[in-house]
Amino acid sequence: YQAVHQTASTQYSHDMDKTTLDILWVLLCSMLVFTMQAGFLCLEAGATRRKNNINVVIKNISDLAVSVLLFWMFGYGLMFGSSQAGWIGSSGMYPAFSGQDLWGTVFFLFQVMFCSTAVTIVSGAVAERMRFESYLLMSALVSGFIYPVFGHWVWNGLRSGNSAGWLGSRGFVDFAGSTVVHSLGGWVALAAVLILGPRIGRFSYKLRHRKIYGADLPLSSLGVMILWLGWFGFNGGSVLMFDPTVYGIVVNTLLAGCSGLITPILLAIAQGKRVSVTAVMNGALAGLVAITANCHAVTAGYAVLIGMIGSLTMLLVEQLLDRYRIDDVVGAIPVHLGAGIWGTLAVALFGDLSILGTGLSRWQQLQVQTFGIMVCGIWTFLVTYVFLLGCDRFQRLRVSHKAEYIGLNVSEHDATTDLVDFFSTMHRQERTGDLSLRIKADTFTLVGQIAQRYNRVMSSLEALTARTDAIVKTALDAILTITTTDLIIQSANPAVEQLFGYGESQIQGKSLINLVQVSEESLCTHSEHQELNLIRRCLMQAQAEGTPYEVVGRRRSGGTFPVELTVSEVHTSQESFYTLILRDISIRKQAEAAMHHAELQDQKSRQLEQTLLALKRTQTQLVHSEKMSSLGTLVAGVAHEINNPVNFIAGNLEYADQVVRDLLELAELCATANPETSKAIDKKIKALDLEFLNKDMPQLFASMQIGTERIQEIVSALRTFSHLNESGVKEADIHKGIDSTLLMLRSRLKERPDRPEIKVIKSYAALPPIEHYPGQLNQVFMNIVSNAIDALDERDASRSRQEIEASPSTIWINTDLTRSEWVEIRISDNGGGIPPENQANLFDPFFTTKPVGKGTGLGLSISHRIVVETHGGKLSCQSKPGKGTTFIIQIPMYQVPT
Repeated sequence: YQAVHQTASTQYSHDMDKTTLDILWVLLCSMLVFTMQAGFLCLEAGATRRKNNINVVIKNISDLAVSVLLFWMFGYGLMFGSSQAGWIGSSGMYPAFSGQDLWGTVFFLFQVMFCSTAVTIVSGAVAERMRFESYLLMSALVSGFIYPVFGHWVWNGLRSGNSAGWLGSRGFVDFAGSTVVHSLGGWVALAAVLILGPRIGRFSYKLRHRKIYGADLPLSSLGVMILWLGWFGFNGGSVLMFDPTVYGIVVNTLLAGCSGLITPILLAIAQGKRVSVTAVMNGALAGLVAITANCHAVTAGYAVLIGMIGSLTMLLVEQLLDRYRIDDVVGAIPVHLGAGIWGTLAVALFGDLSILGTGLSRWQQLQVQTFGIMVCGIWTFLVTYVFLLGCDRFQRLRVSHKAEYIGLNVSEHDATTDLVDFFSTMHRQERTGDLSLRIKADTFTLVGQIAQRYNRVMSSLEALTARTDAIVKTALDAILTITTTDLIIQSANPAVEQLFGYGESQIQGKSLINLVQVSEESLCTHSEHQELNLIRRCLMQAQAEGTPYEVVGRRRSGGTFPVELTVSEVHTSQESFYTLILRDISIRKQAEAAMHHAELQDQKSRQLEQTLLALKRTQTQLVHSEKMSSLGTLVAGVAHEINNPVNFIAGNLEYADQVVRDLLELAELCATANPETSKAIDKKIKALDLEFLNKDMPQLFASMQIGTERIQEIVSALRTFSHLNESGVKEADIHKGIDSTLLMLRSRLKERPDRPEIKVIKSYAALPPIEHYPGQLNQVFMNIVSNAIDALDERDASRSRQEIEASPSTIWINTDLTRSEWVEIRISDNGGGIPPENQANLFDPFFTTKPVGKGTGLGLSISHRIVVETHGGKLSCQSKPGKGTTFIIQIPMYQVPT
């Protein structure tokens, strides 16, 4: 009685020391710690997938109510009631707070917030897979028994200022709960996740370290900031009064959180990795957890160091969990257990022993701190593990596979959303194959707008599938899909029954060997397994070549018939299969046999015909060679015979034109001077149609003049063709010849009203003087460049001015010296190009693609003869329609004397 009385007197005197400011401060800090519940809610809701976030919210709200009520009923008494040998409290159950006991009321409020925090830590670790009832049962265990009992061992007597718990009496120091609150919550979380196991898809043999990212990391970041704010009350309120030590505690809390946050950032930059958002958030929380046990007894510098090491500890524990395939959704175990253990050890390593006031040396203090950590781990982990394992035997703690796949929002709380409805409809479509199913779309939500577009896609897909099905079902050819490995038939169209005698349902699930074989004798000479391998190789070859393959079809009745097989391999995200088209080619085979018989009968006739054709080709080649050899002489004679009469006609046309004009003018004067003429003269004037003659005769003579000039151009070209070897060989600079050609053609290259200037881009190599026929080679340059200008003008005639300016007409002239000491001249343009059917005849005499009257057809023929026959070189053309044309001239550096 005396001992109890003395304890009560001491407690009363201690309570009387509390000023109104102290009570107000602890009350305010209790409210700040309460906001940590909101921080945990935001952190966990953002770190989990959207299909589970409602479950996370309900758990965080519910565990608050469970922990407060149970701590009021049992926990507060077990933790702070009269101690029984330092092990458990025996009084203070169901406390009734009166208005006179202000400090007792505020003290309970502050401690119950700590209990709720310890319980909520577990929520994030077991998220997305634990049944709601199981979680509430675990919350009741922690708040009503595990936390109060261990809290009694460390903090009993806290209200009176005298440690009564057996760990506290030994000198174990945990100022604000790195171990009592955070490590304890971490041990409970570890035991729970070991029993529950990882989430579906978190670990697999293919994706061993697959991360499952949360739905809203910004919301999680907000949760971290709210937790940080609450931590100021968590640590600052643990002084239980408002004295000067509060300021240092709050500052140390801030510094440790900042150093914990910056550590993952610096580490990622040093390692050349991207900064992880979750690592940064958990780094800040780890720093705050680490400083919680020692914030009252360390300097600011040590606070920074403790926060950094706490963050590194969190990262290390996170790697260990990943290595051993332990799934912690939000990183509660690395943050609260790992950093909590470190923060408790840091009390002995960095704490001011005079402030700790335990009377222990630093080494002794470290031993006590380590022992306290071990006691917390053994007590908390074993009790939780045994309790949950026993519960799991009676009723599964974890939700079913289906419920986890659907999401705990729906499976646990029936909290469906438009997104869930979306997925449900998609799942029904996948399961049933019914493309007519549509999703209910709310046009005022994002998911509803997506659903509208998805419905439109499904409508298009349904229509397209219907058309495809109609084609497949009405096709005369048999269409099959088979597996690529064992060639099992998966589906078939109605034509299979007409060709092979099997119905669609009868043939599904059977091997392709029931329908086809490689040859008539293959099944007689091979086993079924060998025949299947032959068919598989046949399909692979047909698919690789992309051409039909002939096999033998097998009817259900036992008969065989020739079949043409077309194969295509289809790859989807889930499987690969072959699509086969089988066509009966019996009629075609019969026709081919008949044609083959006719061919055998007519083989000798065809051989004779081929011999005659070969003889004709040889004769044509000889005649052509003879013609080409004598063409020069013939052309010279023709040019000479045509030249004289043409010159005569050209010389007299102008005179005749003038005489006719004078006669017509005289007739008009006579008609004007003698309006009354005889009837014979009037009749003659009407017959001649004098007015028509006045208009038509000048045009007639103009046309005759143009025709005469055209004939003179042809004669000039013929003369050139027949006198190619008149000039001698000279050693000269080819580039000067090209430049002189461009100078003569500069008027054609200049800008005109209908088009801009044609650009000429030259790229000359450093060539020495070359032996060649300058005059003749200049003629080649003239012909090819003129043709290029004509091609560009023809292309520009069909283009607008803007199109021409966007892609200007250009001629490129390049020279080079090959290794074999040949000179190569390339003349290119970006004109319309030359059709392939005309390229073979480019160098034939009189062949031209220009309209009548626009070309002689001798320019390229003359150029070919100059380059090939005169210079012993090569002239070739490369052209693609719409891509331009390139002429390549190749001549040797030295001419061989003839």
